[in-house]
Amino acid sequence: MKVVGWSVNYRYLFLEICLILFIFTTGFTCTRRLSKSYCSDLDKEGFFVSDKIYNAANKEFLFWLSGFTDAEGNFSIFVDRGFVRFRFKISLHIDDIETLNTIKYHLNVGIVTSEPTRGRCSYVVNKFADINQVIIPLFLEFPLHTSKRLDFKNFCEAISIKNQTNQKNISKDELAKIVLLKQKMNFKREFFTDPNTKYTPHINPNWLIGFIEGEGTFGIKTGSALYLQIAQNNTSSECLNAIKDFFLHTLTSKYTHDNKILPLNVVSSTNAKTNIVSLVINSVDALYYYVLPYLDVSKMYTRKAIDFKLWRLALLLKIQGHYFTPEGKKLFLEITDILNKRYSTTSTKDIDNIIKDIFCSCELVLAKGPIFNMQHYIFHADNVRKISIASRSENPRRVYIYIEGVMVKGSPFSSYSEAHQALGLNPSSNTCNRYIDTGKRYKNNYIFTSQPLNK
Repeated sequence: MKVVGWSVNYRYLFLEICLILFIFTTGFTCTRRLSKSYCSDLDKEGFFVSDKIYNAANKEFLFWLSGFTDAEGNFSIFVDRGFVRFRFKISLHIDDIETLNTIKYHLNVGIVTSEPTRGRCSYVVNKFADINQVIIPLFLEFPLHTSKRLDFKNFCEAISIKNQTNQKNISKDELAKIVLLKQKMNFKREFFTDPNTKYTPHINPNWLIGFIEGEGTFGIKTGSALYLQIAQNNTSSECLNAIKDFFLHTLTSKYTHDNKILPLNVVSSTNAKTNIVSLVINSVDALYYYVLPYLDVSKMYTRKAIDFKLWRLALLLKIQGHYFTPEGKKLFLEITDILNKRYSTTSTKDIDNIIKDIFCSCELVLAKGPIFNMQHYIFHADNVRKISIASRSENPRRVYIYIEGVMVKGSPFSSYSEAHQALGLNPSSNTCNRYIDTGKRYKNNYIFTSQPLNK
């Protein structure tokens, strides 16, 4: 009996020792990994990495999130009476709260808050363990490319200081180092290049979609010119150059077409007052043959996806020639009126139903097939010229202008330039071309037609 008793006690003692050793070794390992100085050179090996967020299925989304953070994210350090707090935050219009819920779902940390009176919502991560174990390794694995990467580097260095000390009792010297890092971040930053390293961003396609959703615009200028614009402060020149290179080389080589289509061109301009640099692609051919195939296969997570779909329809109406029919032009103007103006807090219109009607109408028009020749990669300008010549020969141009059902003095006019001059516009204005036979009113007053209203 004694032998049996001792045998049982020995087995329990052995299990207890193994359990203690397991706790000690795993605890020591985690402590060592979290306390390693990893931020001075942004070394990824010092982090405790969560397997949940780095699986293959999440990779495209995390690249997207990196680009979106470059556009909309913020890293902050707060120091209060010797206590240091860290925060990662993304704030958006309240209509995009589902985007923040999606981010929270993928990362499995943080909270989503809303401020309906201000029309804002935010995704916030402020627990130190979540920042340490999820946010930091996330942006080391999926790097930022704007000057925000320098804020992130300071953020990392401050966390490294806190990791190497007793978190509740930071020394005065350590606190002073953190305060110095904080004072060089965000709007207080004075230097936007790292003198020790030459930075060359590598633009991932999913990163760029995230950045476009934050800093991009799918636009239509007055005069029916479509464009894609990406804007950013001139402090992120390396990033902007890399984006330009991505469009000029990566997309051009990926979507190669007949040499009749000109190479994609990116126009760069700087606002002298705001120091904002804008990259613009405004060639209808380039947008359709090079940019659209890239955007069509990319996933968007904000409500800017709706703007893209509307803009896409406008581009198809233009490139296929439907814009030059009264029905197509009317739809194009309806898209122009609502594009980038569909937030719930800024419009009293039933936006969703208007968009739904536009989609349905465009589907019917586009189902008729292109008016222009789309099979031989003919320049859009050449197609426009052909249809303009044919239209003038078949139907000599007449412009009737009405206001409140009464013809404007001088109607009908024999040219667009004459009609423009009668209204005090520049003769080369595009007003007649945009509004004629659409039923849409110019300045809510004037109606342009090619036939008398009674016909």
